[in-house]
Amino acid sequence: MERIDAEPSRPEGVPPFVEEGYFSGARLGDAIDWCLARNDRELHCDVQGVLTSTGREVRFKGRILRVKKGVLTRRIAVYVQEDLRRTRRGDLEMVLTVGGESASQEDVAATEITLQNYLKRNLSEDLYYDGGDLQQAVKELVRIRSEQSICTVWGKRASDKLPIMITGTVIGFSTEALQPQRGTILPEGFLEVRVEPEGVVGDPKIYLVAQPQLLLGPRSNPNLTIIADKVYIQPYAWKEAPAYRDVLETRNLTVKLKSGQKLIENVTFSVQEGEMLAIIGESGAGKSTTVKALIGDIPSTGVARIAGIDSRQTTKVRHFFGYCPQDLSFMYETFTPLENIIAFGKQYDIPEWQLIQRGKALLRDFGILEKGNNATKELSGGEQRRTSISVAMAHMPKVLLMDEPTSGLDPDNRTELWQYLNYINQEYGTSIIVITHYPIESEFCDKVAVFMRGKSLVSYGTPQRLKESMPNSGFAVGVVLEEVDPRARTTLEGVKGVRFVLQRGELLKVYTDEALEVIAERCVTALREKEIPVKIVKTKALSDMVDYYIAITRGLIQGSLEK
Repeated sequence: MERIDAEPSRPEGVPPFVEEGYFSGARLGDAIDWCLARNDRELHCDVQGVLTSTGREVRFKGRILRVKKGVLTRRIAVYVQEDLRRTRRGDLEMVLTVGGESASQEDVAATEITLQNYLKRNLSEDLYYDGGDLQQAVKELVRIRSEQSICTVWGKRASDKLPIMITGTVIGFSTEALQPQRGTILPEGFLEVRVEPEGVVGDPKIYLVAQPQLLLGPRSNPNLTIIADKVYIQPYAWKEAPAYRDVLETRNLTVKLKSGQKLIENVTFSVQEGEMLAIIGESGAGKSTTVKALIGDIPSTGVARIAGIDSRQTTKVRHFFGYCPQDLSFMYETFTPLENIIAFGKQYDIPEWQLIQRGKALLRDFGILEKGNNATKELSGGEQRRTSISVAMAHMPKVLLMDEPTSGLDPDNRTELWQYLNYINQEYGTSIIVITHYPIESEFCDKVAVFMRGKSLVSYGTPQRLKESMPNSGFAVGVVLEEVDPRARTTLEGVKGVRFVLQRGELLKVYTDEALEVIAERCVTALREKEIPVKIVKTKALSDMVDYYIAITRGLIQGSLEK
């Protein structure tokens, strides 16, 4: 089987389109207004300035966690993703606060700020608070009821005011005042953070994290008390994905029966973050088997990873994919769409209030929010399908896997569903894997995997590259007949220089390695000799994925696998 290199791609992590805003440090307020106007979007930034603690120049890229614009305080909190300094001197903190060019209270006094809107919904669940807003952080933790939250705190030790940074597990929190002030209880908040010792030596320590204005009571140990400056909380750190290159990866994936018969063999492909992949092929070719092996539903050998996690670790990997089976009967037909989302979403340890919030957003995005009070059985087939996708998206997976979602839908509903899928892909940044028996639908996707019975994966790549692997880079002589004539295909296949002919009704596409204009003349002459009337002849008819699929399944061309 021939292998071809993938087409040149954009640098890793760079989106196909991004909205940018450029601001000087003197215009920090305008930069904050730009962010506030897009507060539901995933925003990133490139910051240049100086570290206020050392005066050294700094440049970094990161994701914006929070912006604050008050009478006295204006700052942007950034989760640092890349240090862009040419000569690095010391590591940057994980979270940096950015102020204007004359700032002294923030980590960085900015000279230039470039803001980037990735045009995706902000799905990040991590939290950032200034030390003085610790009470708000506690209230948020009470609301989300996460099983285990990881907390990083920057501040000063109460005993000697020395700077300190800790990272640990939140084991307690409260908004009750530690010490009443002459009958008045100040608004306070504190966390208890358990920090494990480095290595295997020593016992864990439990720190009390308090607000700057907190007056500590006698039960506080000042050596284990931190007056917080910055607090960064990851509520669902226990299910965070490890670092990964491809959001989905298979390598030599093989599934065989106890008898030794192999259902799929040596299937290798990968999907990058945000890509859409169509899996096409005849019945029994191994399409559904591959997806079931990918999600750890059936035993397999080889490599299968989702978000960097081995699919055999089913308890962990389930948080990172959503699965839509072809059969819609898995939903509770007497439940409303929102009730189905809540019922299935609870298995991912998501609070009901959050499922309601997400569910309404998903139903709105899928155009069925107005059907929210109807029983699922009362919805049309297309609406039930969109409900099933909403159910699979309730836990905001990295990858959505769908088994023939357009089966049974008419052409208009199929096109409409793909429009919704494309919207979810772009808006949520979700990678989507779709099994379909309509090859033309693969044109909607970034990549296509073609399976054949007994051969497993025979071709993989972008629709454009696969079509270009056909003769004459995917161009053919197009002949449209006045009416269907059974002699036409045989006649054209006998023309000198023709490799093969594909026919769909009155349209015939003639493939050749020779000049298309020359072959077109020969075809017209041959048809005229047989007295077969011709309506239109195109010397450069473009192939589609149906043509490619027919050609490869009939053995007319070789499959190609992009690396």
